[in-house]
Amino acid sequence: MARLTKRERVLRAMRFEDVDRVPLYDIFQNDAIIEHYSGSSFEPGNGLRLTGLAIGRALDMTRMAGGPNEAPGIEDRGDGWVYQHERWTGWIVQRPFHDLETLKDWVRIDIRNAETTEYGEEYRRGFHHHIRERQACFAEGDPDGDPAVLIIESLPGLTHMYHTAGHELFAYLMTDEPDLVEEWLEARTVAEIRRVACIADPDLIPLALTADDIAYKNGPMFSPAWLRRMFMPRLQRLQDAWHERGALCVFHSDGNLMSVLDDLIATGIDALNPLEVLAGMTPECVRAAYPDLVLTGGIDVSVLLTYGTPDEVREVCRKAIRDTGGRGYLMGSTTELHWDVRLENAIAMFETAWETPLS
Repeated sequence: MARLTKRERVLRAMRFEDVDRVPLYDIFQNDAIIEHYSGSSFEPGNGLRLTGLAIGRALDMTRMAGGPNEAPGIEDRGDGWVYQHERWTGWIVQRPFHDLETLKDWVRIDIRNAETTEYGEEYRRGFHHHIRERQACFAEGDPDGDPAVLIIESLPGLTHMYHTAGHELFAYLMTDEPDLVEEWLEARTVAEIRRVACIADPDLIPLALTADDIAYKNGPMFSPAWLRRMFMPRLQRLQDAWHERGALCVFHSDGNLMSVLDDLIATGIDALNPLEVLAGMTPECVRAAYPDLVLTGGIDVSVLLTYGTPDEVREVCRKAIRDTGGRGYLMGSTTELHWDVRLENAIAMFETAWETPLS
């Protein structure tokens, strides 16, 4: 087969068509990997550019394609929210509520904000400009000027809800105020569908990452019945909005999704990411159970890419290609290539994808 462009390779894999090699899809959050593939060292102010160049050299598709935070520290927004920012990660230090009653007041404010958020032409132009800028940087990093695909995140809103509330208070809210929880999720979903209507463009955005983390390693973090009633219909509406505008949808959630995977497929997902191996979501078992589902990820980053050897990585990557038949599969880590991943292991994964022939 003639050599494909990155976009052709990704879209053919998404349609279960033959490809010249398995596409690579990942996120770079690792200084050594970025410096190796960009060919330059980090200096103040060049993190975004170096990250883009490295992505362009190594990957066929990416998301979250920003650089490192070059000014780590505490951010106090002055409204009760306080965040800790590190080079490649961050977390909430303080919230503007402390019990169920004050959380409910804040949720009602968040609902109003979601309902009144406008997505107009200025937002569309700015968003598309960002995509084109990143793609230009990806193309600069590729020897042939071939840009990686930038998949766009699009969430119904469940992660936003439990992350901002905190798991404990969110559990109390679900128990004591189920109608408010549903109103909140509906407001977030409707707002995201409005955003889709604003930004969708099949030339710039051929794929959307519809995402909400809904599972732990041993199964869903919410009951399957609750997910079927509250989450799945809204995920379907969001994906319908993307499909109507010419985009394919890759659903992302960490954890073991097997007990709700039939439900996810029924919503119209086109692919599944990231196949968390330590949660039992191996390419082999998911492909055996769902032979027509496009799979992305599946190379363990928690242990293998962090503590394993290059030879071990190569063998696991070759097995993933064998187990999927090399069709309908995009290789990558089970979350992102984070700061503890060994450079030589990332190289081994990339080179195995580049060099393994497909029968």
